[in-house]
Amino acid sequence: MAARTWILLFVAVHLTLAAQASHSCKKKLPCGPSKFQFYMHNTVYNPAVDNRNYFNSIYGLPPNVSFPNPIGFGVMNTFEDPLTRGSSNTSAPLGKAQGFYVIDTFNEYTLFHIFTANITEGDLKGTIDIFGQMREVDPVRYLTVVGGTGAFLGARGLASSTRVQIDRTPPAKWTLYFDLDLYY
Repeated sequence: MAARTWILLFVAVHLTLAAQASHSCKKKLPCGPSKFQFYMHNTVYNPAVDNRNYFNSIYGLPPNVSFPNPIGFGVMNTFEDPLTRGSSNTSAPLGKAQGFYVIDTFNEYTLFHIFTANITEGDLKGTIDIFGQMREVDPVRYLTVVGGTGAFLGARGLASSTRVQIDRTPPAKWTLYFDLDLYY
């Protein structure tokens, strides 16, 4: 009988503690902005024009394959691109996008992106984590927002990306516009 009492008491105490733990935190996380926009500027390193002093993106070696690979399937690019408020790379800075993309198809120029938009300037500071596949031929590319920190804590949503400009002459340069719809 004493053992049964101790077991019931043990269960009652644990249920009480569990109930208190689940209700003890009533603080709600602040919600960040529902819309956020930025421009991302990329300049690829190219040894043929020796732009080692002004690049923010570099390709890895092509995969060691014995078949024709005209698209560059498997090639990775690592980047640390400046983010700005406007379409010019001299616009007001917001921070940096840091990540990589991989060419992930054999037949068309399609990139799988994974990056963090590190917002360090302005009223809103924090990170926004973005990933997804982008096809170069699509006028608008949709990526997924999977998280964030700081002013963007817990953000998720949709990142619509459009190409603002591209210059393929070495060193290749392009600017992308990102329009984010964020949910918390």
